[in-house]
Amino acid sequence: MIKLNTKLYRQQACLAINKQLSDQYLTSTDFWTYAQADAMFPILWTSLTEADQARALPSLQLPISGKVFAADALRMKNATARVLRAFNDAKIPVICMRGVAVSEKLYPHAYLRPHTDIDLLFEEKHTLMAKQVVGNILHYNPLKAYPMLFKQGDIPLDLHIEPIGAERIKAWKDITPLSTKDFFMYAQESTLAGEKALLVGPRVMLPYLCFHALKHSFERLIWLYDIHLLAQQVNDLKQWDAVLEGMKEYKLERPCFYALSYVKEHMGANIPDEILVATKPNMGLVERRLFARFMKHEIIPYMAERLFSRMLPSWSQRLEFWRETIYPSLEVREQIAGGGCVKCNFIRTRLKQIGRAMLAFGKEIFLIART
Repeated sequence: MIKLNTKLYRQQACLAINKQLSDQYLTSTDFWTYAQADAMFPILWTSLTEADQARALPSLQLPISGKVFAADALRMKNATARVLRAFNDAKIPVICMRGVAVSEKLYPHAYLRPHTDIDLLFEEKHTLMAKQVVGNILHYNPLKAYPMLFKQGDIPLDLHIEPIGAERIKAWKDITPLSTKDFFMYAQESTLAGEKALLVGPRVMLPYLCFHALKHSFERLIWLYDIHLLAQQVNDLKQWDAVLEGMKEYKLERPCFYALSYVKEHMGANIPDEILVATKPNMGLVERRLFARFMKHEIIPYMAERLFSRMLPSWSQRLEFWRETIYPSLEVREQIAGGGCVKCNFIRTRLKQIGRAMLAFGKEIFLIART
C-alpha cells in the first residue's frame, strides 16, 4: 500500500500527463482521490489507454466514465449560457474570467476541465443593474457577508468589478496595475456556451492566470495545467512577444516565472528560454529555497503573501500589505469569521493561522541554518 501525500501526488500527476504513470499509482485509490479533489481526474483518466483504465477502475471509490464528465460539463454550460444571455439582454458587457472561458477555449473537450462556479467581470458603473439581473431575472440568492456572491442550488455566481480582488485587499493595487479596463481593452467578441461573449486575449489572460494561481499559493495543479495549455497556444500562434509585453506592463513577471518554469519542467510546455530569462526575478537565499521547493512539487504555506510582498517596491507598501492581510477590512473579517461573533471568531482564526505560520517559518529557518 502506497502512502501518498500532496507532493507525491503532484509529482505522479505530472508524470501521468506525460504518459509515464507507474503501475503502483495507476491502481492507487489515494492517487485518484487526490486527482478528483484537484479537478485533474478527467484529464488524467482520459490520457490512459482502455487497458489501463480497466486496470485502474477497481481502485476508484465511485465508478467514473466520460458520460459523467460530460453531464457535469453540460450542467455548467447551461447555467453559464443562461447567465450570459441575461446579461446580453440587459446590454451589460461581461467577461467570463475562468470557467467556460478556459474549458471551451483551451481544452480539446470542455468536459476535461471541471469547474463549479461562474465568475463574471464587468465595469463598476454596471454594478446596480448587474445585481438586479442576478436577483430579479436569474433568481440567484445573495450570500450573507458576501455582497457580490450569489448562489442558485449548488452553483455560485461571483460578480467582480476588479480582476485581482483589489476591492477586498486594496494593497493588491500596488502589486499590479492590471485592471478591468485592460480586460476589456484586449477582449474580442466570440461565443461561450453558445452565447455571445467577450473573450480575453493571452496578452492579459496568461499573466492573469499566473497571478490567480499564485494568489492561491499554486494549491491546485489544474490551475497550472490551464497555464500549460494557454502557453502551448501562445507558442503555436507565436504570440510570446505580446504576452511578455503584458507581463512587464502588469508587473507580473514573478508569478509568470514561477508558473511557466513549472509547466515547462514538469508538463512539457514549449516555452522559449528567453521568456524565462526575461521574467526571472532577483532572488535572495530564502526565495531561492522557496522556488526550489515549489519546483519539487511542494505546496508552500503562505507562498502567495511571501511572494506578493516581494513584488512591492517599497518597505512602507510591504508593511501596509502585511497589515491589511493580517487585519483586513470589516467586510473581509466577517467573511473570515464565518458567522457568529465576528471579533471572537476572526481573532481565533487568525491566531491559529499565525501559529501555523510561525511553526512553518521556524522549520524553514532551521533548515536554512543547517545548510
